[in-house]
Amino acid sequence: MKKNLQKIFALGMGLTMIFAQCGCKAGAKVEPSRSFGPDEVHTDIPDLCKVVASKDGLGEDAIVGTCYGSDEITDEKLMQLVTKHFNAVTLENELKPDAMFGYNNASPAAGSIHKEDLNGEQIDVPTLDHSRADKMLDQIAEWNKKNPDHKIRVRGHVLVWHSQTPEWFFHEGYDKTKDYVSKDVMNKRLEWYIKTMLTYYTGEQSKYKDLFYGFDVVNEAISDATATYRTDAEQGGDKLSDDTHGSKSSWWKVYGSNEYIINAFKFANKYAPASLELYYNDYNECDAKKRGGIITLINDVKAAEGTRITGFGMQGHYGVNAPSVSQFEEAAREYGKVVDKVMLTELDIKPSATFDGSDAKLADELNREGDYMARLYDTAKTLKKDGINFCGITFWGVIDSNSWLQDANNVGGASDGKMKVFPLLFDGNYQAKLTYWAFVDPTKIEPVDALKRPTIEIKQGTVNVDGEIDDAWKNAETVKLEIVVQSVAVTCDAKLLWDKDNLYVLMDVKDKVLNDASSDDYQQDSIEVFIDEDHKKPESYQPDDKQYRVSYKNKLSFNGEKCKAENMKSAVKLTDGGYLVEASFKWTDITPEAGKTVIGLELQVNDATSAGSRSGTLSWADDTGTGYMNPSVLGNAKLV
Repeated sequence: MKKNLQKIFALGMGLTMIFAQCGCKAGAKVEPSRSFGPDEVHTDIPDLCKVVASKDGLGEDAIVGTCYGSDEITDEKLMQLVTKHFNAVTLENELKPDAMFGYNNASPAAGSIHKEDLNGEQIDVPTLDHSRADKMLDQIAEWNKKNPDHKIRVRGHVLVWHSQTPEWFFHEGYDKTKDYVSKDVMNKRLEWYIKTMLTYYTGEQSKYKDLFYGFDVVNEAISDATATYRTDAEQGGDKLSDDTHGSKSSWWKVYGSNEYIINAFKFANKYAPASLELYYNDYNECDAKKRGGIITLINDVKAAEGTRITGFGMQGHYGVNAPSVSQFEEAAREYGKVVDKVMLTELDIKPSATFDGSDAKLADELNREGDYMARLYDTAKTLKKDGINFCGITFWGVIDSNSWLQDANNVGGASDGKMKVFPLLFDGNYQAKLTYWAFVDPTKIEPVDALKRPTIEIKQGTVNVDGEIDDAWKNAETVKLEIVVQSVAVTCDAKLLWDKDNLYVLMDVKDKVLNDASSDDYQQDSIEVFIDEDHKKPESYQPDDKQYRVSYKNKLSFNGEKCKAENMKSAVKLTDGGYLVEASFKWTDITPEAGKTVIGLELQVNDATSAGSRSGTLSWADDTGTGYMNPSVLGNAKLV
């Protein structure tokens, strides 16, 4: 992942001196600070790495890592946290292709194209700029020299990635206005790049050969939309002609297949020392569909001749409510079946859906994040005990205020940049938060009942779905939607009825601005009805689970195996203050009985702005905003 590189630090002390002054002392525990501003780093709290990398944690050889960039290395207090609490580091951007090409993304630096030997052939290649990475690695090496009992290892990130690779790298003459090169030419460029990087940083003659424990060979090559290989035609606003692009893959444009991925692991195996771990790394990795695509990629790599893959990096850009801890566990177990090692490689935590950034809700929010982190860690330890080689956790940043989630971004861990977030272990005041204590002393955290949901009773009755208000609706109780996720300018009262064939819903939405300009159905003004018929509260959609969406223009969209147009009927009527939706939904898996049947249920309104994007949602039961993927968060409805 990429973050804003323009943060400024006024401290001038050199990192070598900082490293020399940092210690690894453990002592009394202190309560986490929630304030921001200059303060001293706590030195009298346990070293995180000594807790997690222990026989009672993830094992004495476990990776306990963090990530930082070259713009942070002169922040003395931040580096004290790094050297005290972590035994591994990922350079945030400095080993990525665009950094290696000197951030000359529009075209190679003038005069940089030259000839080098590859397998006895002279090929044209651009000059690599190692200066940014070397500056950081030199100082880590200096620390290791002076602190042999607390060495810091490095994860290389990343050799092959569709993003942060200049478009010109794929074109004839390294000129993006010219044609794409052939696969044969691209294979030579790919092999040259991987050979040069691995030889420079991990080769026998490299001064850094003892630093690196592993390298991400390929990053994010599975599509979110299709859960198959990422192509050159991915959804997103980027174009292949852009200098770099975040969604579309020029690797796929050249190859038209996964051949580049296979070759990347083949070349990495050829040039890396046998001790260097080779990883595939990806985000949204707990989504069941995308997980299948990732496992296919791993198996394809393993089946190819001459390749080697050590493990899978679960990036871990999570939210307090998504993925659920059991979804994380299920995914990790599945990955553990196909690779030797599994670890979290970019862990950070987004706020809960209802957090508004206010001071009044901050303490509760920080406790929620701590509780989630504690349950993740407990699960990771369980995985380890059960024989899954879950061997480490790397956090994507050191202090909250420097996190990439403070800026707007639209990929795994996406944020809008409008609200301060608290995704890491230490706050902007360099103080340990409850997310830190989740690993060291979780008794400081108040357990959260994440699945406490309201229950309503639905009376029996039958109506004609035509947008008019039948007399039967007069007997139905009013259900108010009051849970706001992000921000909305709508209100909604709902009523429900049921009979042996259908569930009936009436939703009266007050919304002064109606908009359906977005190509995404969920970003149009609309209502949604979620149903878990058998009320088993699964954490992923089963055949009986459904998500129906009806727009203010009566446009329908669906999620779920049996969530289909033939199983519903709807009518929409525009009103003076908004719109009225009346709908019926057929029972597909149950025969309802009065007084006995309980279903999972959620009612939701999507509020679109005049600009054509969703500002937020209004819901009845779910404060996580994850019902579209996790039916366990729905409310409860008893049919009476």
